[in-house]
This record gives sequence, C-alpha cells and structure tokens, in this order.
Amino acid sequence: MKARRRIITGLCMCTAVLSLGIIGSVCAEEMSPDEQQEYGIFPEIAGEDGTTYENLFQVILDEKYDDYWVEKCASLIGDEQAAETVDFLKSYISCDIYGQEAIEAYAEAPESMGFDCFYINDAQTFAFKGDEITTVLTDGTESTHTYEYLGQYKIGEGETMNYNGQEIDPSFLCDVYKSIDDAGEFTYFFLRDDTMDSTYHIEFRYGSDLEELQGYFVGNYAYWLSAGIDVQADEETIHDVIDLFITENVAEE
Repeated sequence: MKARRRIITGLCMCTAVLSLGIIGSVCAEEMSPDEQQEYGIFPEIAGEDGTTYENLFQVILDEKYDDYWVEKCASLIGDEQAAETVDFLKSYISCDIYGQEAIEAYAEAPESMGFDCFYINDAQTFAFKGDEITTVLTDGTESTHTYEYLGQYKIGEGETMNYNGQEIDPSFLCDVYKSIDDAGEFTYFFLRDDTMDSTYHIEFRYGSDLEELQGYFVGNYAYWLSAGIDVQADEETIHDVIDLFITENVAEE
C-alpha cells in the first residue's frame, strides 16, 4: 500500500559530530549560517519568547477532526477508500508499544508494524526557551534543565527495512542536545529539522542513553518517534498539519 511506504519515509527521512557548545538564547532569524551550525535547530523550535509543545497526535486524532481527515483524504483519493485509508494512517502512528516489546511483537506479526508517536515517560508538555527545556509531567510536576549542543547524530544508521522486496534506508539526522546536569529520561533530546514555521509541528526523541536513542528499529527506543505542536496553535494551523500529513502519505508517486 502506498500509504504505508509514505508514512515510513515521512517519519524517518531526514555523522559528523560538531563542536560542543551551550545553545544560548539567540533568535534563529538573527543567526548567521555559522551560528546556526553552532546552535542547531533548537533556537527555531524555541522561538524568540519560548514555545510549549503538546503531543501532535493527541491533538489531531481528537474525534472533532474526524470529518476533516476523511474529507481531506477523499479530495485526494476519492470517497470510496477515504475512511479506510484514514483509519490506517491513524493506526500506524498511534501504536502503544515501542522498544523490545515492539521488536518482538512485529517479528511475530510483521503486518501489525507501526510507530508510537506519543510522548513517553509520562511527559505532558515540553517548553523550549533560550537554552532550557521545561518538562511538565501528567501529574503536574515539572523540571527545567539547561542543554548544550552536541552536534548532529544519525538515527537508524546502518539499519535497513524491506518494502515490497526492496531495501530502504530509514536513517535520518538530528540535532542532539544534552542537559548539563542529570535529567534522567530527559537528559538527551534528538531534534529533527521540522518547525512550526516549516511543517506546523516538530519531531523529536528524548531519553537517558545516547547510544540507544540512535537505534530506529533496534534498542530501547525502537519504533518510537514523538511529534509536538505549539499549544497555541489555532484551528487553521491544526488543519494545515492534518493536510500535510495526509498529502505526504497518500499522494501519488
């Protein structure tokens, strides 16, 4: 199915490690290309005054958008297959297993493979501001840590996946940040280059083990890549990100 292939590549596409440096509070629009290399994508994700992100799919999978999903999909592939395709798209990115549990489950039943794109470790929101990330948990507790830029690392390097008899390279680069103190499961953040301005959302990973976070279909974080959206996103922006997700995943080759 075309939709399956596009979801996989859409979530994974896009090693050299750059010099270590504190991120700072420089606005992305004010940075030179050399400064952008030094700080990575963090300033764009944070914005000038800071930005708080809730989970993208907690928002766009809300039932109040169900009709919009189907209408958008129908505009691309017709009414007959729209509802079924939407169900598949939604199920593929809303699995509730990752890591070794997912590896074992998908080895036994490959047809059930999908991704967990929700926040893990009880995270509710992430606020990026300056060189800090404030994590709020579902129980209301929060912690703030300062992060330094480690450079670019590749998730999934050396891994392959098979699709219709063809090997696909799932690897992609991320800007990687580490807390300057112990932040437990929020010590490392792997940020892709998506921003609210470019794709209406962000994509990222976080955890306590730098090496394990680099595995895409292997290791403790296998089959997990979270996505966030600005908590201040309006209805137009939410529709825009739904449009983008559906168009990328059902468009004809």
